[in-house]
Amino acid sequence: MLEPEQIVEAALALVDRRGGGADDLDLDGLQVAISAGGTREPLDPVRFLGNRSSGRQGVALALAAADRGAQVVLVAANIDDGVLAEAVQHPLIRIEHAGTAAELGEAMRGAAEDAAVIVMAAAVADYRPAEVAEGKLTKESGVLESIDLVQNEDIVAALAARRHPGQVVVAFAAETPQDADELLARARRKRERKGVDLLVVNEVGWDRGFEAAENTVQIIGDGGAVLAKASGSKRAVADDIWDVIAANLG
Repeated sequence: MLEPEQIVEAALALVDRRGGGADDLDLDGLQVAISAGGTREPLDPVRFLGNRSSGRQGVALALAAADRGAQVVLVAANIDDGVLAEAVQHPLIRIEHAGTAAELGEAMRGAAEDAAVIVMAAAVADYRPAEVAEGKLTKESGVLESIDLVQNEDIVAALAARRHPGQVVVAFAAETPQDADELLARARRKRERKGVDLLVVNEVGWDRGFEAAENTVQIIGDGGAVLAKASGSKRAVADDIWDVIAANLG
């Protein structure tokens, strides 16, 4: 339970952010489900297969939606408390935690039931170990030299396949292309394959995308059209993404 002072501070901040007029509340009352962070697939009690996603872009999307009046369920996968701090205090955001891809999928299926918009911003592991050891794997066991993997469910494709009429499904893709043309080609193929309404693609690398304060994305819509480009802080990018989503509602 938050202290009364924290609740008052969050409420006042929300009022301040909404002070620009009715246009600032274009998502007022909308139910939104967002995933953020990166899943971890355990090998044993010590190790896991994971990725470098900090969850900052997904959290920024949750904050941007809530500031525009949406009721947000944020499914957070292994996100540091510092990254989640503002979202935890926001009165219009409810946080559910998930560790593995299976846990995230289950949480998102539940959150999607009443959602008008589903945004899968989390970096989900494509594979998991076929077996999880009860004890720490050692060099002597030889198991670490070769690990059998099995494919995880494609969560966003499954959500898109079962979406109800009018529900907007947004996928994210982090790519390491050779050039701009390849980036768009990958994004267009992925959007078609997953059957989503919108796909947000960004280029990632050792020093960009993951764990960075800023982001650069392109938003792909029907027929592979580039509906928008956004660059800047992850919060600024989140607002631009919601502008496109809002235009596609209904």
